[in-house]
Amino acid sequence: MSKLEDLYKSIKTLKELRLPLNEETLNAVDNLEEELIKDEIIPRLSDSIEPIITKIERPIVLVVDYIPNEELSVRLTRKRVITDETETKQYSLVSKVAEKKTDRKITSSPKSPKTRLDVTYPDGRRVEHRYAYETFLDVIEHAGADKVAALKLKWVGLPLVSKTKDDYYNQHEISAGWLVVTHSSTNQKKVQLEEISQKLHLGLKVEIV
Repeated sequence: MSKLEDLYKSIKTLKELRLPLNEETLNAVDNLEEELIKDEIIPRLSDSIEPIITKIERPIVLVVDYIPNEELSVRLTRKRVITDETETKQYSLVSKVAEKKTDRKITSSPKSPKTRLDVTYPDGRRVEHRYAYETFLDVIEHAGADKVAALKLKWVGLPLVSKTKDDYYNQHEISAGWLVVTHSSTNQKKVQLEEISQKLHLGLKVEIV
């Protein structure tokens, strides 16, 4: 298990034990997470990307747009700056392959399937946003966040819909200050929407596409 996985496991354990995470601890977690990403993830990215990216003969900028459990996307531009420099950090992709001058063949990890949620209402209306979490939020808001909250559904030890901010797990705010836990896979979101539909008699057809 990598140190990054150890970090997430430790945080999960603290959450399950309902131990408070103060601001100092959360800042330390953020700093350690960034350090581990720099030391563990970026070097592996370099090894996978270099053999492919060096085939391009003109300058480009690629920005990976990553949201946990959602479809991975990459933004491309020929402009040199597409993000606020004060909000980003730059790390050099020093290839281990170049350093070791090895002939080892580099292959990228299999990509996760591109998955979105497609929700059909009894009247024929369909909802399918680019990301599964957007469709998830749309359906919950349309059903009434207060009604969904009253079902007392839970995920990762938290109410699925509430007005209580969590310091660690992903939550998205919808209308009237309601917060929805979106720290789940597309398949889990499908299961949750089907349960909401059944309990609120919404008659939804939920599919992964």
